[in-house]
Amino acid sequence: MVRGVHKKIIEVADTQNEFFERAILIVKEGSRDEDPERLRQKAGDYVSQMGNVALARRKKEKFLRRLGKALAIAAFSIAVVLMIIFLF
Repeated sequence: MVRGVHKKIIEVADTQNEFFERAILIVKEGSRDEDPERLRQKAGDYVSQMGNVALARRKKEKFLRRLGKALAIAAFSIAVVLMIIFLF
């Protein structure tokens, strides 16, 4: 158990994320003297940016998955056409 340690914590209640209700951020020691309203604004911006990064990653993964399927279908189709051409 640690005693006597004081951390400045910001809780973001509106994460704008379907999976997470709240986010708790611990303010760096050098930034504790900043304006509390500015810290809240920065915390909100950071949490919403995290959601945007996750969304972009999911979109990219979905795109790559679809591209892979399309390329596999194209390769299979070409193989079938070549077999038909050379066998008949």
